[in-house]
Amino acid sequence: MTPQARRRLIPLLVVFLAGSVLSVLIFGPKKPNDSQNQPIPETSVALAENGGVENTNTEEKPAAKEAAKIAPADPKVANTNLKPFEVLSLKKYSTSQDPIILGSLTDYKNWKMEVVFANDGAGITSIRFSDIYETVDDKLAWNQFRESGGEQPSFEKLYLLATSDVFNDHVATVLGAYQVVINDQKLSLTSSDVWEVTNTTENSVSFEANVVDANENNIAVIQRIWTLSDGYELHVAQTIKNLTGQEFTVRWLQYGPATLTVDRSRYMDRRRFRFGWELSDEFDPDHAAPIQSVDFLYEFTDATKDSAETLWPTEETTDGGFKLSWFASTNRYFSLAVMPNINGEGKGNRIITDKIDSITSSVKGANDDQFILTGLWSPATSVAGGATYDLTMGVYAGPLQRSILDNKQPYIALNMREMVLYQMSSMCAICTFQWLADFLGVVLTTLDQYVVFDWGLAIVLLVLIVRGILHPITKKSQINMQRFGKVMQKLKPEIDKLKQKYPNDPKRVQSEQMVLMQKYGVNPFQMLGCLPMFLQMPIWIALYALLYFMFDIRQQPAFFGIFQMLGDWPFLADLSSADHFFGKFDTPKHFFLWNITGINLLPILMGAIFFIQQKYMSPQSMATSPEQASQQKIMRIMMVVLFPMMLYSAPSGLTLYILTSSSVGIIESKRIRKHIDQLPLEPQSATLTSGKNKKSKDKQGRAWTDAMEARRKKVQNKAKKRNFKKRD
Repeated sequence: MTPQARRRLIPLLVVFLAGSVLSVLIFGPKKPNDSQNQPIPETSVALAENGGVENTNTEEKPAAKEAAKIAPADPKVANTNLKPFEVLSLKKYSTSQDPIILGSLTDYKNWKMEVVFANDGAGITSIRFSDIYETVDDKLAWNQFRESGGEQPSFEKLYLLATSDVFNDHVATVLGAYQVVINDQKLSLTSSDVWEVTNTTENSVSFEANVVDANENNIAVIQRIWTLSDGYELHVAQTIKNLTGQEFTVRWLQYGPATLTVDRSRYMDRRRFRFGWELSDEFDPDHAAPIQSVDFLYEFTDATKDSAETLWPTEETTDGGFKLSWFASTNRYFSLAVMPNINGEGKGNRIITDKIDSITSSVKGANDDQFILTGLWSPATSVAGGATYDLTMGVYAGPLQRSILDNKQPYIALNMREMVLYQMSSMCAICTFQWLADFLGVVLTTLDQYVVFDWGLAIVLLVLIVRGILHPITKKSQINMQRFGKVMQKLKPEIDKLKQKYPNDPKRVQSEQMVLMQKYGVNPFQMLGCLPMFLQMPIWIALYALLYFMFDIRQQPAFFGIFQMLGDWPFLADLSSADHFFGKFDTPKHFFLWNITGINLLPILMGAIFFIQQKYMSPQSMATSPEQASQQKIMRIMMVVLFPMMLYSAPSGLTLYILTSSSVGIIESKRIRKHIDQLPLEPQSATLTSGKNKKSKDKQGRAWTDAMEARRKKVQNKAKKRNFKKRD
């Protein structure tokens, strides 16, 4: 590759990288087309007033029509051809409207969260953490109250993971029961008066619903027993018992994990639906492989494109014979997941397909208020007289924290560590370098916990480690840059003469230019000026994803919180958000692609450092034409203006890393230049030997010499052919 082409390639690469990042921000990833697995929407959820039988009237009431839009989508069910019982209904109860609360928000040392239950669907009204906070200011307020007393802050400052939503006809509680289908008769379970609270303890609550026939004979009893652990796990023991002497077919539908709340800044909406699955028996007959989670992922922006969608199974999962293990809704830092009933030792069946046969979704709302409900459908199951159908499952409602998911059961057995995904977008999975982000996470955690005991200092120390590893390459590249620049400045008049001599033969100009460069002992293979920067680009991208998604660094201050000691200054109070040097806004301000949460300093300083770095490290222009000079100017503008703009609302931990790295680079360059000043870098003419040129000892030099020799022979052969034709 010629020097001119190589210098044109560098700005093109930078433009490509910048464009890739912008495209990820603007365009969402594409979800696989699943046209053959489209769900059949629930078209009649309103029940007849005479006993609760499905209303078969073709004219639906307005409320029923609205309910049909928001009900979980109904996948196609095979006809069982079973004769239904006589008219079935659910027994009614007089219920109290008082909420049922498990856990505590004040006793945060014993309880991680407070879970509020309601009779509506025997589900959850809200899940709120006791020691995780909405914002860093809320964290400071609660910490001050718990350490020094005073006025108690509002509970709304504690992080709300999930909450119920009110629709026209019912309350959709979190993981609440929706309906049960017995011999093709649909019975709605969303109403509060069909559930009776049978027992409550400090950490559990029991609900019961009874199915009766037209003569009030008991047909089945449905139980939901919720148990809260002292961690982030819930357990729901739900059963359907056949109280008759004959078999019936039952299918269960409940709400699954819905979309969680979006991050306050909405810098990037990375809400996702995730799946854990096991390989088919054909590939893993002994079930020795860990639970998988790659390949199947729904981004929020794609999941809202269709009003109803079957999320699982798809054509691909069916063809592969994959078996569902767990299903999760995640946002930037948290997860709400349903999983198999596995004990504290990790023992039990890792597959949940006997309880969840398919997962459907329905979209509610529009624009920024869109909300996705999911439905968990059990397979149509025959229950013998007197037998019980067990639908028990576990629930994880907590942070995406590696220290929890890596070290505790049943998360280890289910490989739920895979929910922690340092990936900006599924469309750009390769360029995010997940493996590198995982490695950097281990390094940063080690530096913080065992070396410097501060996340900000750990980031600075990581800079020094990376720069130290790259120092030999940086030193060699800067020496070659200086030498190459001086040679090109000296050769510029001769190159201009060649262009005038061969105005219509660019290949001849290129060949002669290569001869000139060989004469002065330089070659483009030694031009590594931008290589250190490109070697750091994967680290920057991986660190970007790491600092954006890493829960451990959420709301963690830099430098032991020294700036917060100066009158609660928000500067670098949270390394996972922008630096907020000049304060932050109560309500984020939308600007172009960003939601600005405050006025930030580090991106501005980063642009200034880039400008100084360019002026200092590239004092001589190596452009040999106006076009090259224009390209270099565009590249400088991009580095100084475009990159700081792109990173304006990025995590301050990332801007701190890049700012520190660039500052250390200037100091490093200064020391290297002192060494360069002692070297003979002035271009000296090299005597060309007749015949074959003397090959260089280094590989790059030999490659350059071989290329020159091949080029020379090619030119000679062409000249011989022309002379031969003239003689003819």
